[in-house]
Formats: sequence, C-alpha cells, structure tokens
Amino acid sequence: MKKIPAFLFVFLMLINCSGTFSQEDTSVTFKQHIEKNIYKDNSDPITYFSFNDLMKLSQQAKLDPDLETRLNDHLSMVFLVNRKIDATLDKPYIRIAHWNINRGFNADVIKNILITPHAYETKYLKDVKKRLQKHFKEELYTFATADIICLNEADIGMPRTQYKNVVSYLADTLGWNYAYSTEFVELGPLFQKQKVDRGKYKGLHGNVIISKYPIVNTEVLRLPNYYDWYKGETMKRQPPLEHFRRFGAKLIFKQSIEPKEVRHGGRNALIADIKLPNNEIITVVSAHLEDRAYCDQRLKQFKFLLEHLKGKTTPVVLAGDLNTSTTDTKPTSAKKEIYKRLRDPHFILRATGSAFIPGLPVVSGLAAVAFSKLLQYKDPIFPSIPVVFPNHERKLFTYMRKFQFSDGNKFDISGDKERSSNGRRGLLANSNQRHWKGFKSTFKLEEPRIIAYFKTDWFFIKPIGNHFYPLNGRTLKTLNRSYLRGISDHNPITVDIKI
Repeated sequence: MKKIPAFLFVFLMLINCSGTFSQEDTSVTFKQHIEKNIYKDNSDPITYFSFNDLMKLSQQAKLDPDLETRLNDHLSMVFLVNRKIDATLDKPYIRIAHWNINRGFNADVIKNILITPHAYETKYLKDVKKRLQKHFKEELYTFATADIICLNEADIGMPRTQYKNVVSYLADTLGWNYAYSTEFVELGPLFQKQKVDRGKYKGLHGNVIISKYPIVNTEVLRLPNYYDWYKGETMKRQPPLEHFRRFGAKLIFKQSIEPKEVRHGGRNALIADIKLPNNEIITVVSAHLEDRAYCDQRLKQFKFLLEHLKGKTTPVVLAGDLNTSTTDTKPTSAKKEIYKRLRDPHFILRATGSAFIPGLPVVSGLAAVAFSKLLQYKDPIFPSIPVVFPNHERKLFTYMRKFQFSDGNKFDISGDKERSSNGRRGLLANSNQRHWKGFKSTFKLEEPRIIAYFKTDWFFIKPIGNHFYPLNGRTLKTLNRSYLRGISDHNPITVDIKI
C-alpha cells in the first residue's frame, strides 16, 4: 500500500472524530453448515488436551492436521452432565437468568449468592446506598431463585481464575444439570511464556447452561468467524494507531484493552432442549456474538443463528451477550480507519457539507455526544440519524422483529406495563428492563465519562400462542455493584416465562 499523505490522514481523522465508524465489509469465508454435534454425557472437557497439545496450539498459527482435527472436534462438542433431581414447578412461571461472568473472576461470590443469599444480604447490605437497598434485596432473591442460568465467558483451568473449573464449580454447588461448550482455547500465558501450573492449566473458555430440569438434547452452533484471534493477537508489530487507541481508552475511560488474548476458536451458540416437570420442552440458547467485528458482521452471525433455530416448534429463549455496542474492538490502523470512512455515506455527506456549511463538523459532533449520552448507547434500537449519528446496530433488531419461525410464531417484542418489571411500556419491555433513556444498561466501561454505558445482553423469547410469554425482564445492576467494583463487568439479567 502506498503511503497516505499526512495532511489527508489528519483531515480525515479530525473531520469525523466525533462520529460513529461505519462497518468494514471484509471478505470472510466460513463453512455455512453445522459442525457435527459430538457430545459426551457425564464427561469432563478438561481431559481433552494435554499440556503438550496446548503448547503446540500456542506456538502454531497453522496447525498440523491431527491437532487441527481434534481442535475442531472439541469446539463442536457439548459436554453434558445430567443428574437425578426431583425438581417441581412450584410457580406459574420459570425464571431464567443470563450473565456474562467475565471469566468467572468472582465465581465464589456468585456461588454465595446462589447458595446462601441471606448470608450475602447480611454481609453486603451495608455497602449499598440506602436508597438502593430495597432494589438490592429484590435483585438478590430474583437471581437466587432462577431455575435455569445461562453463562458467557466461563473459564476452565486458567491461571487468571486460579485454575478453577468455573462451570462445574457452580453447577456442582447447586447440584444441577449443565451443558458446556468451548468457544476458545486460551493460550495467552503460554504464548507470553508465563509460568503456569502444567498439571492444572487447561485453557478452556466458553458458554454454559445450568438447569434444575433435565437437558434432553444439546448442540453447539459455531458462528461465522470474523476475527482470527490467533493471528490477530500475535502480530509482532501493532500499527501506530492501535497504540494511540489503547492510550485513548485508558486516558478517557480508565479502561485497559487487554493485550495478547491469544486463542484458537470462535464464537458459538449453545442450544439445549430442557424438559420441564409437566413434560413440556423448552429450547434455551446461550449465545455470544463477536465484539471484534463490525455491526454488519454481528448481524450476519445473528441471522445465521436464527436461520438455524427457524425450524424449532418449541418455545425458544434466546439469551446472550450480543455485543450491541455500535462498534468493534479490532486492532486499528491508518488504512483501516480511512477505508471505513471512505465507504461510509454518512461520512461522505458530512465531509461534503462541511465545504459549504461552516461549522457542520462541530454541530454534528455535539449532536453525536448528546444523542449518545441521552439515548442511543443505552438503546441500540433507537432510530438511525443519517449523517449526524447513524445507528448501524438497529438492523439486528429490525431483523429480529420481522423474523418468523417455521411454525408461524415470532419473538415476543411486546412491552405492556402490566408485564414489565418496573411498569414501563415499550418495545421488548416485558423481556428486557427498559429505562427512561432506553434500556437499563448491562455493560459499562470503568469510570465512564460521557458515553460508556451499553445494553449488550438480551433476552428474545418465542412463545407458543398464549403460553410461554415473557414477563418481568430485569437488569440486576444493584446486585452486581454490591460487591467491590462489581461481580462482573456485565450486569446479570433475568426474565420469567409464563407456563
């Protein structure tokens, strides 16, 4: 690539400094089919790779055929454990929780909430602001009484989480059934030649569904891959703009971008059919879309998932971190930033208008801040505002609203105040807690300034007729923030499903 004149680069960066980046339409090839579903009942994922296997995985971008085959087999497996549990339907609804637990750094705290909520209340109530103590108690017992729990980002055998098997640690504590699928084999410590415990290091990280009811069928759907987490993280030299981006993230948001997340694998959706005591089957999905991808690429992942679920005749609960933050976290470069702007019609219009309308970049910048602060970053469904503040994430929700299953049913997007948890009405208010600024946020950057709150975790519910409709969707922010700086960087969410 020819060098770009410095003045052109500076001009392009400054004129759009306050706008939203457009998506890069990279050409990505992937197998548009479901990998063979191999699951092992009552098996243990930690026995799958030896330490020598993990060392090879950490050192090789292109794997030898045997190891690559075994890696792909593992990434296509669901590890399932069913126990003999005498569970009953003691309520007119079942409660489902979802939580991106940020690797499971505070798995001990989550365990205490689930097993001894009263003791947790006694210990931490004093640390909650008085005006929030009622919310804290409600949220604590709401999560502690969940019947099914979906988790993203659960570690197995990682030094950062004391080599704990976070999956079995939580499921065994409850004595419940669980299904687990690996998203990534984590290799950062080995790649960086850190000292690790060879006997305990397993390097697994993935999605989980924990249920007090039997899990009768499972599969893992590997989603289209739009970021190579091995090659992308092992580049010897980071572009200058990437260093600037990391500095800016730390300066403005007090947020460090974790370096060298070296891993093999990709995003997936864990799908489980769960049999209720009344013999009805409900399908629960724990999904995680790519953050290091643009909005249009996440939309393609979402479409791929829904097309796979289309034939489901059961009620469907789709839960997960969809990373609907309107941007990506890929390493950046001058080429990438300029390419994004030159293919963005909103940028072209702003650039053209600025030649004839003095002050347009400043006005559009102020408008972007205002809308991002008041509306859009907490509500990715908010209408796209061309030129000034385009909302590229909106297309995902437009697709979800129009999507129809083969049996004629659709996702419930209703939002009447009788079924919402806080009396607010509006789109998806019954399954996700709304807020006066849109939705109650589930993710925030540390010590945010101006624009740092996001709604990234969602429930989408497909009822059957008048049965299995959603109500009381909640975001448990006060519970999450009751422990130090937060149990996780995401707030848990819950929803009740009428049976």
